[in-house]
Amino acid sequence: MPQSKKRKHHQSHHTPSHQQEPQKNSRAVLASVIFFALAGLGISFFAAGSDIVWLIVGTIAGVIGGYFFGHQVDKALTKK
Repeated sequence: MPQSKKRKHHQSHHTPSHQQEPQKNSRAVLASVIFFALAGLGISFFAAGSDIVWLIVGTIAGVIGGYFFGHQVDKALTKK
């Protein structure tokens, strides 16, 4: 018996619509955290010398800045 061409056919390779897509790993956040941490470490080294407290503070400030910068880059890249 012929099938109707207007009827939607069952396609088993499609995922159900109620399932969420798996979250992709964000490389922009990781790369920016590493880059900004090294930049903060370098800036604090040149500004304060080899004082360990200021090196740690500069690195932590760089990590925080890199985290927020990486999230903004991810958001901009995923925007359609």
